[in-house]
Amino acid sequence: MEKQLKNILFYGFGRMGLTHLAILQGLNSDLHFSVLETNKKMVAILRKNFPNVSFYTDESKLPNEPFDLTLITTPPFIHKQLLSKVKERGDKRVFIEKPFGGHLNNSSDRVFDNVFIGYVLRFNPCVQWVKENILPKDIIKAKGQYLSHTLDKKPKGWRNGEYSGVLNEMGSHIIDLLNYIVGLDGYKVIKASKKSVVSDVDDIVDATLKVDDREIELYLNWVNKDIRKPVFGLELELKNGQHVFIDQQIIRITQEGEIIKQISVTELGATVPFYLRGVDFTKQMEDLIGSTNTMCTMGEALKVNLIINDILNS
Repeated sequence: MEKQLKNILFYGFGRMGLTHLAILQGLNSDLHFSVLETNKKMVAILRKNFPNVSFYTDESKLPNEPFDLTLITTPPFIHKQLLSKVKERGDKRVFIEKPFGGHLNNSSDRVFDNVFIGYVLRFNPCVQWVKENILPKDIIKAKGQYLSHTLDKKPKGWRNGEYSGVLNEMGSHIIDLLNYIVGLDGYKVIKASKKSVVSDVDDIVDATLKVDDREIELYLNWVNKDIRKPVFGLELELKNGQHVFIDQQIIRITQEGEIIKQISVTELGATVPFYLRGVDFTKQMEDLIGSTNTMCTMGEALKVNLIINDILNS
């Protein structure tokens, strides 16, 4: 951990803000936290439960000095506005929850090397095994999917507009994984279908990308009533004829239909000093306050947004 990371600011304190703060507190008791949350009723409750956290409801009351680390865990439509304020103040490191500004935010006048985006599936132990053991040049075809029963009725507010949809909310995770493991430079969208079931945005997306001579398939569905908990899956076809499947819990390698290797996530032995919502989130925070070697960069996140935008406009 870098010693200079001590004063940490959160913009917004919903489910993800609470998750990250709890993990960071568990990782290092010497960190000092400030939270800007405009919901005054919520802050009154939070102050009772987090007596050692400095809560603010008025941004003008924040300290003027740069923070060592700022986490932006607000809805995506104000990400860019908050990032401008953070950069003006000179904060040393910035974390923004995905998707960074939504799919319409697909370019930038400047890409900052101290800004990282919260694509947490990178830190899943099964994903890390694939990253360490399979070279992108050996992958000839890939498929990614994300299934959930997130919606059963029309959502309210921003979640029923252009900043949401299954492609933004869940597909962004899969696109980031495919870019991280396979590489999506020079992609072309060759097929895309979108369907609204309960919302006014995309609830089901089926798309195919072409990267050189490789096909990359995507299937996303967040209105699947057969799914109890969200599940992602990646399938990779290799030059040697092997097929690799991974999800949150398992790595399975087959050849000619026969399983030749199977590894469970528990066999990978991934451990963390503070466990909350799986090892992935803790591994992500460890990397954020440490080397940042695995974190999704701002440039990578903008590429994800560009791909989402191209799929939606196909």
